[in-house]
Amino acid sequence: MHLCRLAGRVALRHRGLLALYVAMMAAFGFLMAASAPAESTTYQETRPTVAVIDRDGSKISGALADFVRGAGTPVALPDSAFALQDAAAKDLATYVLVIPEGYGDALVDAAREGAAMPALERSVSFQGAQGSLMDERTRAFAQEIFALLKNTDATPGQAVAWARKAQTARVEVGVTEGTGTGIPLSYLLYLQFSTYVLFGGTAILIAAGMRSLASDGPVHARLRASGVPDWSRETQLALACLGVGVMVWMAMGVLGTLWCAGDLAGSDPALVLFAQLPLLALACVGAAFGYLLWGLGARGDVVHAAGNMGSMVLTFLGGTWVPQASMGAAVTAVARLTPIWWVIHALGDVYAATAPDPTLVGSVAAQAGLVALFAVAIAVAGAAICRARTRS
Repeated sequence: MHLCRLAGRVALRHRGLLALYVAMMAAFGFLMAASAPAESTTYQETRPTVAVIDRDGSKISGALADFVRGAGTPVALPDSAFALQDAAAKDLATYVLVIPEGYGDALVDAAREGAAMPALERSVSFQGAQGSLMDERTRAFAQEIFALLKNTDATPGQAVAWARKAQTARVEVGVTEGTGTGIPLSYLLYLQFSTYVLFGGTAILIAAGMRSLASDGPVHARLRASGVPDWSRETQLALACLGVGVMVWMAMGVLGTLWCAGDLAGSDPALVLFAQLPLLALACVGAAFGYLLWGLGARGDVVHAAGNMGSMVLTFLGGTWVPQASMGAAVTAVARLTPIWWVIHALGDVYAATAPDPTLVGSVAAQAGLVALFAVAIAVAGAAICRARTRS
């Protein structure tokens, strides 16, 4: 296995790349983990800042205005185009409701005639989701009044009174401490963001570090004259790439354990170790991709562009930057064809678990195996290209 050791040493000559991608990207993952909200044992209601401009003055518009002001923290806002623009630009109010003149009568007429409910004018802040949630609650309250008017002979005053009474129903909210010892959210975020370096960083390190085996004339000639069979040479080179990938995976695992040691104090060690399985499979995918780039003869800017852009696209599709649950159907369909999707999904399973039961073991192992199949397919393609380039 002399060629395997030679290839490994050649790849690790670029220690600067190893430090750059592993240390810096691990530090980025740690910063994301540090930004995770702390676990709380109490429930604290958050109230958005709201403003209401009632141009109608009817009982229905008054009920809507009271509902919005009661559900949020009211702020004064003049009824002018400039004030509305200023509120949106400077985020003076998370949610601004504008009730147009004649809205109450229009709502009643639409309900009696079986027409669609008239729309409300509103401005929702782009910072956070509180404004959107407030808009959903306001529209639900208006729809409740509309349904009462449509399905009963109640007057607007009666419909408003019934809707207000329904809104007084409260559900007690509390936080119950679980008995499980799953991995903490901060460590989950670190693992998710480590997918960038496990794929792209590993690929760049291998492709850039081993390019001398193809570009260095004496080294290349010596390899061809060594008498090593093609299958042995390709196997040893692939094992060298795999070894580099495992080293990157181990480095990321050690750094994550050290940086998140405080949060991991009460976690189940078995779950912490089990969470590394899909990441190891992803490191193999990164190693195979680096092997493919090296086989293609990529160098310099091409290697860095392929590694970084590939990581950026795959981590986005996989759910590192945007939660998988919030993706559209079309994006999800494409994302399922990428390895990082299954890595993030497997990490989510580990995060939701309280103990490594057989169901969890089977699910995570299956997803890690699927990720490993990506590595095998890419490595086979890289080996075929290397053989073709060697014979040419």
